[in-house]
Amino acid sequence: MPDEQVQGLVKKLILTPEDQQHIKQLAVLCERHEQLHMRIEWNLLARRSGAIVSDYLYYADGMLVGYLLLDNQGASQSELVGMVHPDYRRQGIFRHMLAEAAQQHRAQGSRALILTCEHKSLSGQAFLRALDARLSESEHEMFLVHHPPHPAFDERLLVERADSSDIEALALVQAESFQDPLDITRQRIQNCLQAPDRIYYLAMFGDSELGCREPVGSFRLDIGGEFDGIYAFGVRPAYQGRGYGRQILMEAITILHARSQKSILIEVDIENSRAIHLYKSCGFVIRTTYDYYVLELDVFGR
Repeated sequence: MPDEQVQGLVKKLILTPEDQQHIKQLAVLCERHEQLHMRIEWNLLARRSGAIVSDYLYYADGMLVGYLLLDNQGASQSELVGMVHPDYRRQGIFRHMLAEAAQQHRAQGSRALILTCEHKSLSGQAFLRALDARLSESEHEMFLVHHPPHPAFDERLLVERADSSDIEALALVQAESFQDPLDITRQRIQNCLQAPDRIYYLAMFGDSELGCREPVGSFRLDIGGEFDGIYAFGVRPAYQGRGYGRQILMEAITILHARSQKSILIEVDIENSRAIHLYKSCGFVIRTTYDYYVLELDVFGR
């Protein structure tokens, strides 16, 4: 238990092992209360740089009852996840933590916060509606339940681990695949490449006869948490519809299976029916759905 003298909001540059333990205990309690899956990358909590505040902890009656974390991967909009002990809700705790985070990020030049909320969280959805936050997009979280055999593949498509020398190719693929600004995409990739358990792979098309190597697709493997994740999976529009997406995805699964026996997850926009069909055909099923709400900082808390 925390020191009984600790009360109210505490902003953290670095989380101690005890902090992390208390956050996990709170997350388990909140998950059980509404049958949720808190979207927290636990391995990242132990690697705070100490340069900025990313974690807001709220204490009452000698224990941790509220927690909010911010994840900024180089974009102008930071992603936010938070929770409050069921017995301490409707007391303004989350709003207090959110106001502090908004003030900090407004001062740093951020224009908005992205609040992540599981679709089936009744309390979270009600709070976000009360904030007048705008629903931006929703994603299914899918888990691999069976691994079908490999079909015939194009041997000219090679999937290789990427490094800092591949940033421009990665940024091109990601920006075209997800229709994101190239500069923001490039910065996000640079930030992720600094983490040892976030690994990018690049799919290149070409052979000796062609005399060139053209970037086709890419993905990122996150391997430091409870599950292995396939993120930022994309194929450039010019190469879609040729079976390359299936080939690249199967390669990602094979790479992960060779590393560990952990469960594998992937995320997809709920409106991307083509990708959902592909993932299901490769053995994934939907576990839950997350909604992303945009909170404009120029109006919130003013």
